[in-house]
Amino acid sequence: MTSTIKSVGYIGLGLAGGPLAQNVAQKGFKTIVRDADKEKQRKFVIENKKLPVEEAGAGPDAFKDVDVLITMVPNGHIVRDILLGEQGIAPYMKPGRIFNSLSVERFADEDALGCVIVDTSSSDPFGTQQLGKDLEKYQLRLVDSPVTQVRMHGINDGEATFMIGGAQDDIDFAMPVLKTMSRWRFVMGPLGSGHVMKTFNNYVTAAGIAALNDAFIVGRKMGLDPAQITDVLNVGTGRNYGTAHSIRAEGLTRTYASGYGLALLVKDLGINLELCGKMGIDTQLAKHMHGLFKEALEEPNVEQSADYTECLKLWERKAGFELPTAVGLKECDEPRDFETP
Repeated sequence: MTSTIKSVGYIGLGLAGGPLAQNVAQKGFKTIVRDADKEKQRKFVIENKKLPVEEAGAGPDAFKDVDVLITMVPNGHIVRDILLGEQGIAPYMKPGRIFNSLSVERFADEDALGCVIVDTSSSDPFGTQQLGKDLEKYQLRLVDSPVTQVRMHGINDGEATFMIGGAQDDIDFAMPVLKTMSRWRFVMGPLGSGHVMKTFNNYVTAAGIAALNDAFIVGRKMGLDPAQITDVLNVGTGRNYGTAHSIRAEGLTRTYASGYGLALLVKDLGINLELCGKMGIDTQLAKHMHGLFKEALEEPNVEQSADYTECLKLWERKAGFELPTAVGLKECDEPRDFETP
C-alpha cells in the first residue's frame, strides 16, 4: 500500500510523546502538535522550528485535515475525553468507510479509510475496544500501539518497540508513521491486543524488579554489594530490564530519572489485574504486584510524580536501612562487553 499521508496530528508531548513526535517530524511528515500544558506545546514548536511542526489551534476542529492522529497521554480515559468529550475532536475529523472495528480482515481501498487514530498510551484494552466501536459513529478508525523500549530513553533515538492491535488495513495505513518512531513493531491481533501486550510487558517488568529489590536487601544483609549483584545477574539468567537498566542506573544511583512514573506503573498493574480477573484467571502474583507497587507509591517520601525507580524506598524502609549509593553506575547495554579478572 502506497502512503498518502500528508499530515500527522500528535497529542501529548511528555517524556515519551515529545521525542516520538520529534521523530515523526524529522522524517518529513507535517506534524500538528498539542499538549495540555500550552507552555510545553509552545516550547516544543520553538525547539523544533527547523522541522515541519505546527501548534494545533485551540478549537476542536484543529485536527480536521490530518490523515493520522497519534495520542500519547497518561491513560485511556483521557484519550476518550480528547476524542469524544465535551470538546472532543472526533466529530470534526476526516471520516472514512464504516466496518467492524474489531475485524482483522483486509480491504483494498485506502481512500475509504479517512483518518486513522493511533493510541500509543498505556490504556485499558476493554476501554480501547469500546472506544473503537464508539468512533464508528464518526466513521473513524482506531489502532492501539502502546510503546516499550529495550533500553532507557531508546524512544529518543527511534528505537521504540510498538505492540499493535487493530484492523490490518488501518495498521498498514498508519505504518509509515509508526516506522518513524520505532525499530520493532509487532502486530498482536485485533483492536485492544496491543494494550493487552503492554500490560503483560509492565507486569513482567514489575515482577522482575520486585525480585531484584528483594535480592538487594537480603544480599546487603549478607554482605553483598547491590551493584555487583546486578553485574552478576546481567551475565546470567537473572538479567532483566531492572538489573541492566532502570534500577541499576537510576535506582541504585539515586538519580531516579528513568522517564517512567511510578503512578503509571501502578495504573498499568491495575489494568493487568482487571484483565486477569475478566479472563477468569485468579493470579496471586498479579494481586501482589499491584498491591506492592501501590504501597511504594504511598510511601511518605515518595511523590505522586515519582519515577518508578523510587520503589526501592519501600524495600529500604521495611528493611530498616538504606542501600549504598552507587555513584556513576551505568546501564549494561551489552553484557558481553563486561569483563571480570
